[in-house]
Amino acid sequence: MDRDLVKGPSNRRVVELRRLIERPGARPTETVLEGDRTVGEALDAGLRPTTVVVPERGIGDFDRSSLRSRLDGSVEVLVVRDKVFQRLAPSVTPQPVLAVIERPAAQVPTSFGVDDFALVLVGVADPGNVGTLIRVADAAGAVCVAVAGGADPWRPKAVRASAGSVLRVPVVSGDDVHEMLRRFRGAGAKIVATDVREGLRHDSGVLTGPLAIVLGAESGGLDRSIDSLVDVRVRIDMPGNAESLNVAMAGTLLAFEASKKQQARE
Repeated sequence: MDRDLVKGPSNRRVVELRRLIERPGARPTETVLEGDRTVGEALDAGLRPTTVVVPERGIGDFDRSSLRSRLDGSVEVLVVRDKVFQRLAPSVTPQPVLAVIERPAAQVPTSFGVDDFALVLVGVADPGNVGTLIRVADAAGAVCVAVAGGADPWRPKAVRASAGSVLRVPVVSGDDVHEMLRRFRGAGAKIVATDVREGLRHDSGVLTGPLAIVLGAESGGLDRSIDSLVDVRVRIDMPGNAESLNVAMAGTLLAFEASKKQQARE
């Protein structure tokens, strides 16, 4: 595993990395992970970094770490000045390792089992909410998460909010929500759309059978253009004064209600 000492912020490789971190959509096949733990989880999931970036002050710790022993000789290691690393790192208080990986490819399953469910996020704009919902899907046993529009699930904030779940749960991305929902229906899933006021209570037994639970944007919810593809709408009753729940909280309640049927069979 060769080590390249890269000093200045104008170095070609540093410029490329900054572009990837700041504008992830420009290179949708790659993403940047931060921290030993997250990179280790990527390795556990069978994902191999192509490049690892370490600040000068952290190279000793990196050389002694268990992470380095898990990286093969094909990995490019860049050592950069501490100030350059601070500018590169996505978080305010960065952990002293960055790694570039290929984004894992994922597709909508071709068939759903009787207890299977997925979360479908349509236009969810906050990467923190996207990452949290991926974490919820992982915890509740969803077969996948589909993201149609909204925040990129591989943005650093979304990856951090997922707490590593984005590396374990298949995440399908696309722009055409209609085509995505048609694929879920073709796989045998019932399309369940969330609604603030209309529909059946979420805990009334409606969340049974193969499901694709569709959650809308934080501000406007779901567009009515998907109505023809929706099998049933559900609501979460709120006896208090709040008009609605945060989309991540709503998705949590729905996902764990859907997972009850899995637990009942175990």
